[in-house]
Amino acid sequence: MNKKYAILLISGLAIVAIAVAALLFFSTQKTTYYGYMENSTKAEKVVSEKTNKVTKDVKIENSKEFKPKKGDFVKLISNDDGKTFYKKEIVSHDDIPHGLMMKIHEMKM
Repeated sequence: MNKKYAILLISGLAIVAIAVAALLFFSTQKTTYYGYMENSTKAEKVVSEKTNKVTKDVKIENSKEFKPKKGDFVKLISNDDGKTFYKKEIVSHDDIPHGLMMKIHEMKM
């Protein structure tokens, strides 16, 4: 009888732990942005992958690993709707989805 209760208790706790881990994992919503650098600290345009919204003149802080130049394309990841970016990288033109690139270049779709 005690073994059954122990197995049920352990199973229940495992299910609760998995549910909490999944909740924490999915609660941190991240958004990916792509942009075109006007200079080393400001993006001329940044486009949200999720909403396709274009934001102009976005200030981006450099770091040791991230030093863009004028004309570079960048991929930025934010978890606060583009106010700050916790992951930044320089990407090639071909790495940006076609629809977003059209928005960066102001082309009609």
